[in-house]
Amino acid sequence: MKAVLIGTGWRAHFYMRISRLLPDLLQIVSIYTHTEERRREIGDEGFEAFTDLDQALSHDHEAVIISSGASGFFDLLRYLHGRGENIAAETTLLSLSAEELEEVADYDGMVMEQYQYTPAFAALFKVLSQIEDQPDQLFLSGLHNHHSASIARRILNTGYRMPDEVHSLTFPSRMVRTGSRNGMEKGMETEDYERKIRMMGFGDKRVIHDFSSKQYHSYLFDRHFEVRGRSFVITEEGMKTIDDRGYPCFIPFVFHRDSSAGNGALSLSHVTFGGRTVFENPYYPVNMNDDEIAMAMMIERYGKGGNPYPFREGAMDADLGRLL
Repeated sequence: MKAVLIGTGWRAHFYMRISRLLPDLLQIVSIYTHTEERRREIGDEGFEAFTDLDQALSHDHEAVIISSGASGFFDLLRYLHGRGENIAAETTLLSLSAEELEEVADYDGMVMEQYQYTPAFAALFKVLSQIEDQPDQLFLSGLHNHHSASIARRILNTGYRMPDEVHSLTFPSRMVRTGSRNGMEKGMETEDYERKIRMMGFGDKRVIHDFSSKQYHSYLFDRHFEVRGRSFVITEEGMKTIDDRGYPCFIPFVFHRDSSAGNGALSLSHVTFGGRTVFENPYYPVNMNDDEIAMAMMIERYGKGGNPYPFREGAMDADLGRLL
């Protein structure tokens, strides 16, 4: 798929990296950025960049990937929609008003809501599709508002409905700082953060969302989920359930990673659950992290005419995510 990329921040670099690793899947034909300095820097990385949007869009392309900030985002969406562009929005819809969300819900394109396609959640959804007992409770820790809403709606199959009840608890906390976007930190500095716990009720189904502003880059926090049904509890480690004789048992998730470059990073090949494969990495042995695998899967499906996450889904999750 040929795409114009709008934005040059850290999230935009996921797409630049995918285009280098999988050029047959994604080809970034031009990049739009605001400053001349960034234009030159992106040029040094091997991409053609412009400070004029229409000039960037003049290159032959099939889609426009927006990976910029919230400022001016709605006007940008409206402009691209008016041009008849197919839009892949990496930028969250969370900043849009209710009226703006209603408008963009019918736009052509998709929201790059990749978490449901990451190996852990994709494996979870595969397991849930194969068991009769359906979940009615979810604890989810480690995802921002709209991402958590997306996962929760799909796990509990709540559709487009809003919750019947919402309960909230927010409180200050402290923890040793262990990481940032730049990597691991060993200074033993204690930092303050805010922890937010929200519970939403959808009839007889419950979602507990637990998140803090420091969670993404901490080596002490873990991204954690717990899905409960009448006869099982599933976490990122596996499922506790009952066998056909009434005995409790545990079936693990195993993430199979292969060292594809000597002492380099590990590349995920597949995920098994009790010996059965429940997720296969279609890009193995290319060395990609879990987010990049999921993004590439969405791009591939979109390029083949599918739409793994339409704007209406993204608008719903933004609306629901405001409550979290």
